[in-house]
Amino acid sequence: MVDLADMQAQLKILSDAYAAQLPEKLEQIEQAWKQLPRNSWDDEGFQTLHRMVHSLTGSGKMFDFALLSDVARNLEEHLKQITQAKIAPNEEQRKRIQVLLGELHRVCIRKLN
Repeated sequence: MVDLADMQAQLKILSDAYAAQLPEKLEQIEQAWKQLPRNSWDDEGFQTLHRMVHSLTGSGKMFDFALLSDVARNLEEHLKQITQAKIAPNEEQRKRIQVLLGELHRVCIRKLN
């Protein structure tokens, strides 16, 4: 039989490890976004960015970062629309992405402090 206290301790260790990796993950997402061309379509780049954000959407809730997961989901949905259209984002879409990336950072900082 599994000891509940032991399982909770293990979950805490996993959650702490996840939290420790978040700043680096957010930096990687930010870098992937900055590397995309402004005026042309980069399918591989957008697919990569979309996958990175998607991973935050799923993992956030699992590790008790529900708000981070919600913000990531908003960003993921926005990126999905752009990715499906396969057209470089216009200025309004770019601004929305920047706002959502900023929200991801703020949520992460609040949760970690």
